[in-house]
Amino acid sequence: MKWYELKLVLQAGMIGVLSVLAYWLVGKGLYFSTAFVILLILGIILFLCRQQMKTIRIMERMISTIRFSDFNLSFHYAGRSSMQRELCRNMDEALASFRDRLYSVEVQQQYYNTLLSTIDFGILVIDQAGNIDWINKAANREFNKPILHHVNELAEVHPELPSLLLTLHPGEIKVLSLEREGVSYEMAITALLFSIRGKDLLLISLKNIRSVLEENEIEAWQKLIRVLTHEIMNSIAPIISLSETVTERAALNGINEKDYRIMLQAMETIHRRSKGLLGFVENYRKLTRIPAPVLKQIPVDELFGDIKKLFLVKENIGFAFRSTPAGLCLMADRTMIEQVLINLIKNACEACGHLSKPEIIVEATLAPNHLPVITISDNGVGILPEVIDKIFVPFFTTKSGGSGIGLSICRQIMNRHGGTISVISEVEKGATFTLHFGTRAVTRPFV
Repeated sequence: MKWYELKLVLQAGMIGVLSVLAYWLVGKGLYFSTAFVILLILGIILFLCRQQMKTIRIMERMISTIRFSDFNLSFHYAGRSSMQRELCRNMDEALASFRDRLYSVEVQQQYYNTLLSTIDFGILVIDQAGNIDWINKAANREFNKPILHHVNELAEVHPELPSLLLTLHPGEIKVLSLEREGVSYEMAITALLFSIRGKDLLLISLKNIRSVLEENEIEAWQKLIRVLTHEIMNSIAPIISLSETVTERAALNGINEKDYRIMLQAMETIHRRSKGLLGFVENYRKLTRIPAPVLKQIPVDELFGDIKKLFLVKENIGFAFRSTPAGLCLMADRTMIEQVLINLIKNACEACGHLSKPEIIVEATLAPNHLPVITISDNGVGILPEVIDKIFVPFFTTKSGGSGIGLSICRQIMNRHGGTISVISEVEKGATFTLHFGTRAVTRPFV
């Protein structure tokens, strides 16, 4: 038994003994002594009540601390009984344990919040009524809405999106076509059902799958081109060799001049067209030979300066190169990005070169997601609506002498950089191509 417990027992026993003594003194008629004993009993009871009130106040402070989560409070030991000191010490230890556990939970919660907020696809949690219980930063950026309370607010993004989210079944995958800043893309939407404290919640993930679809499409085209070029080149090579052999033997063996001249022209035609077809196929093979980019830091102003020098001969075209913020840089393969810019600017020159005041604007800036974008705009003829979805398809071209691989190569290069290329256009008002760079691009100022 602890000392303060023994003291409490002794005080209770003393009250009992004094009560018996007072009763005995009353029986003996010793009233003055009885009054003294009764006062002594009352003093002990008053002392015990004061100690009890102090203990109650300590407990009230402890309850208030837990209620308001103020775990920085401490209990002072000075001027207290041994029992109260022991109680205060135990409470301080309990508060320290609460404080450590609360800090650990807060750190863990902050870790998961940071993790979920930095992933590159959107996540939101909704209840059965459509109220948004939680949403990460990627979803806010995806919808361009910093604050969301209910899924009905997403009708501005797409009229079918609220009903789709409310009727989405766990494990189901839906694909919705959306448009942002004039760029169309596909979003895959999936859901997972879970319950917290008896409340059913739906965790919804939103993933922009445009780049995945583009990669699959490019891979399919590359496989097709590899097969076709392999078979065509295997057929052309013997024809070239045979035409050369026949021509040489005819010259050695000798035939009449007229027949020789006719045969020679035929063989030269076969040889020339075969060589031309070989070069044509070799040109298409470039689509399957895009190497991995060698990423280096490129100051955008320096990149634009070099590109500008290549188009100085276009004196009749007004060029404007702009970059904001100052000192903007890219982490990219310089040769590849130069090739993309040259192809797009060359196309822009062809689109507006016939105008009296042709203009081409090349501008680099930061998108709302803090990733760099480069736009190439012209005031030319624009692109017809019926072909705008086909211009990145290999071999498709609207030019009489075009090969149809320039824009396809541009898209593959951007895809290799973890980015995308898109276009918006209005007939007779021009077109704007936008290069969206991925998370591997560096946007800090160049030092």
